[in-house]
Amino acid sequence: MSTVISQDGTVIDYDRHGDGPAIIFIGGATQYRAIDPNTAEVARRLAGEGFTAIDYDRRGRGRSGDTAPWALEREVEDVAALVKAAGGTATLYSSSSGATVALAAAQAGVGVTALALYEPPLFAGLDHGEHLTTMRALLAEGKHDEAMRYEMTAVFGVPAEAVEGMAQGPGWADLVAVAPTLVYDLAAVHDVNTDPDWAGRWSAVTVPTIVYSGDQTFPGMPEAADAVAAALPDATRRILPGQGHGPSPDAIVPALLEFLR
Repeated sequence: MSTVISQDGTVIDYDRHGDGPAIIFIGGATQYRAIDPNTAEVARRLAGEGFTAIDYDRRGRGRSGDTAPWALEREVEDVAALVKAAGGTATLYSSSSGATVALAAAQAGVGVTALALYEPPLFAGLDHGEHLTTMRALLAEGKHDEAMRYEMTAVFGVPAEAVEGMAQGPGWADLVAVAPTLVYDLAAVHDVNTDPDWAGRWSAVTVPTIVYSGDQTFPGMPEAADAVAAALPDATRRILPGQGHGPSPDAIVPALLEFLR
């Protein structure tokens, strides 16, 4: 385990695997190392194939710090610090809403050489303003458990009975621990979706990009991936058979290796 200090003084904690061209993994909402063994496994496998793989906790999660007020630009600065630690250039792999950070970092010119985006939940015109208002109110009252349940049902679309089952499991407390960061991802996604120039906002992101989706995922995710790929100047699409919103290491590692090489 290692750390970098972001521009605003926030400590960002990460695991570094292997030695070679760098790839940095950016989790989506709720993802961090303590509850995400799949990303760690993907990182280890890529390290075994000659890459430096960096798996980090986004700010406010796990072992990383947090500094108010949050802004997407601060998360880009976190990525910039990690890219510097990795040698100055890196491919970014993002899961779900982590795409907002990856795309912003590519726009910012912080040494991003390629992008691999898995199911970015970006839908032109979809307004999350009401969800944000509700979420902020719950968090302001310290209702972190309720906020996580709201996110799962109202935003993610998970049936309430399924969420109740999750809440009875041993990992629920670890999810609730990062509830305050839910508004970070939701705000970033909302800002993208309500941009009047949604299709043109990434016209300057010219690095090679691949946008993945599974064929067993949430409704709308493949179409969102299609739209994001179409909006990027140098992007291709790939559908991974049998995969949902989080791909297995067996599915994503060969796909990434094909792209990276």
